[in-house]
Amino acid sequence: MPRPITRRSLLGAGALLPLALRRPAFAETASGPWRVGAFTVVPLTDGLFPLEPSMIPGAESPAGRSLLEGAGLGPSGPSPEPVNAFLIRRGERHWLLDAGCGTVFGPGFDRVSAALAGQGVRPDQVETVWLSHLHADHVGGLLTLERQARFPNAELVLQEREVAFWSDANARANASAALGPMFDTASAVLGAYAGRVRRIAGEAELTGGVHALPLPGHTPGHMGVLVADGAERLLIWGDVIHSRLLQMPHPDWTVIWDADPAQAITTRRRLLDRAASESVRVAGMHMAVRGRIARDGAGYVLT
Repeated sequence: MPRPITRRSLLGAGALLPLALRRPAFAETASGPWRVGAFTVVPLTDGLFPLEPSMIPGAESPAGRSLLEGAGLGPSGPSPEPVNAFLIRRGERHWLLDAGCGTVFGPGFDRVSAALAGQGVRPDQVETVWLSHLHADHVGGLLTLERQARFPNAELVLQEREVAFWSDANARANASAALGPMFDTASAVLGAYAGRVRRIAGEAELTGGVHALPLPGHTPGHMGVLVADGAERLLIWGDVIHSRLLQMPHPDWTVIWDADPAQAITTRRRLLDRAASESVRVAGMHMAVRGRIARDGAGYVLT
């Protein structure tokens, strides 16, 4: 059984960062910007999360230990994984896709605001924040230390099913130890942006050239975003993959934060197959690079 993840253990993740950073060959952060037609997509790395094999239970196996050792890591990890948000720009318009951890996970994170400033973007210039889902490492950065809205003019856009799930008292009462602390942050975010939350259902146009793609399983309303302009396309798939090292070769390995593990596997396999067939470029919140998907035996690789 995986060790339960509590708020204390999440906050303690920052203490493991020096260990992760001693592995510079693997502990890379996302680079950019990337052009997608007239769009510019800039990955904003909020920090590195030291993912332990217990968080992907399938990795607590000879196969998992072999993959970790092959990447120059210890057989019990951790595997340093980026936590990304994305700035999407077109002309003078600025959108965010997710917002990182903020201060929710303690030291070592909350770098999105500085990264935005480095791009010449003030918080009040962000008009919309599209949310892949309401887990704390994606929405904590929407809040200030005082738990107020960090982006004063931004509207939040997310799937209706996502809002319903994280607003459900019964879901909170029945949440696992791994998910319980996430409800507090989700509630704080929805409260701070009350009156500025737009709910969508299924596939939807977010703005011209940007579409929401439902990817349920990790959470009920988990979604990705497809940015397209002419022949150029980039699929940012949220948390379909938490560890490229471990889950690409083993797409049936789930994470302890999956609300519906079986559905998460189905969604991941379907999307990986689609990405491979269509040769679309992909990026993710926990991937240091973008690329195209190719099938590799029973699994996949990012090329």
